Amino acid sequence: MVKRLDFILFFVFIISLNLISAMDLDVSARPIQNNVITDLGEPAVFELIMRNLEKTDNFEIYSLVGVDISPNELFEINSGESKILEIEVMPQKSLSSKKGPLTFEYKIRNSKNELQTEKLSINIIEFKDAFSIESANINPNSERITISIENKIDYDFKNVRTKIQSAFFDFEKTFSLAPSEAKIFEIPLDTEKLKTYVAGTYLLNTQITIQNKTSKIESIIKFLEQEGIETTENKEGFLIKRIEISKINVGNTLKDAEITAEKNLLSYLFTTFNIAPTEIKRTGFNVNYSWKKELIPNEKLNVIVKTNWLYPIIIVLFAISLYLLIKEYSESDLILKKKVSFVKTKGGEFALKITLIAKAQKFIEKINVIDKLPHLVNLYPHYGAISPDKVDLKNRRIEWNIESLNEKEERVFTYIIYSKIGVVGKFELPCAKAIYEKQGKIKETESNRSFFINEPKG
Repeated sequence: MVKRLDFILFFVFIISLNLISAMDLDVSARPIQNNVITDLGEPAVFELIMRNLEKTDNFEIYSLVGVDISPNELFEINSGESKILEIEVMPQKSLSSKKGPLTFEYKIRNSKNELQTEKLSINIIEFKDAFSIESANINPNSERITISIENKIDYDFKNVRTKIQSAFFDFEKTFSLAPSEAKIFEIPLDTEKLKTYVAGTYLLNTQITIQNKTSKIESIIKFLEQEGIETTENKEGFLIKRIEISKINVGNTLKDAEITAEKNLLSYLFTTFNIAPTEIKRTGFNVNYSWKKELIPNEKLNVIVKTNWLYPIIIVLFAISLYLLIKEYSESDLILKKKVSFVKTKGGEFALKITLIAKAQKFIEKINVIDKLPHLVNLYPHYGAISPDKVDLKNRRIEWNIESLNEKEERVFTYIIYSKIGVVGKFELPCAKAIYEKQGKIKETESNRSFFINEPKG
């Protein structure tokens, strides 16, 4: 008896369901914009086309799964009539946090509480997901870069404020994007700055602001590889020979650079460099130098090799002069030196003591030593150990005669000159001269030049 009662109740339930679902609407949906943009509060929009296959009636649409559908007022569809209704679909907070596609059921109810169930599919996104940002590749020779911003959804974005930043450029622009529209921007690059970057992948940060809502999108820029070392060489000078060699990394990858130079053993002694070589090798009579360095993009290895041939020329000239002096000294029969010194006087006159030293290198005879008195001075009539043999004040000459001098023998002659006129500055005396005879030949020699500097007091 109990089983029979259960069967009757189940049969009544099935019939009641059929009575509730007795509506007959032909419903189709066309998405106008099936994306729900949560951070902008923008709902999905659909167009429903409903044909009433029964009697004229009033209907309403609603959902029981956490989705708000508007408008939610009653609307009438006549028998056999088709009605087009635009609805907005907005998921409630419990569903809007779940991003991605969502298919849900909604109900259409008539005045008799009969129901018809239909389905709609929406896509829940943030507004940054609506944009696709693509960048062209960059190479070291690029002057501009192309950036594309595309609207991927069926929504008309107005006043899109965009700020794009990367290692290569900064760019700002405000524009609008229609559904499925793409904007392409040609952005100039800093070509000098570009030379300093290494090839690889760089971050592209795009900040988009709509309706005072800001979101950031990250994408990448590829900086393509390009290798290259550019070499320049400049030579100049003759006595001071200068060679400048430069190697610069014009690519955008790390690159090893090497500069070499070769000098013989003579020039190597007088060669200098602006930077020390990393390696020095000697092969035979040559010396090889090398400079090595790993260059980053736009880095330069600059080597200056300077060979100063003035140094060996000066050394050679000095050696020749020294040789001639030694030769002259060794071959000279008589060496005549002249010295000058200051003498204090009681009357305060300007006075100088002149000393002549005659030294024989070999035996000589009939020696006549002659000195000339400068102008503007007088001869003090007192002399040293050897008095002059002749004083000619008219011609301003003073002479000493020596019969002979043995080897290494010397004579010293002194006299004093003075002037009542003060002398300031450099006072130069003429060279003394000696005429002598050696092995029947008449010869002559001169002393060194001598001078005295008198500085004013105070």
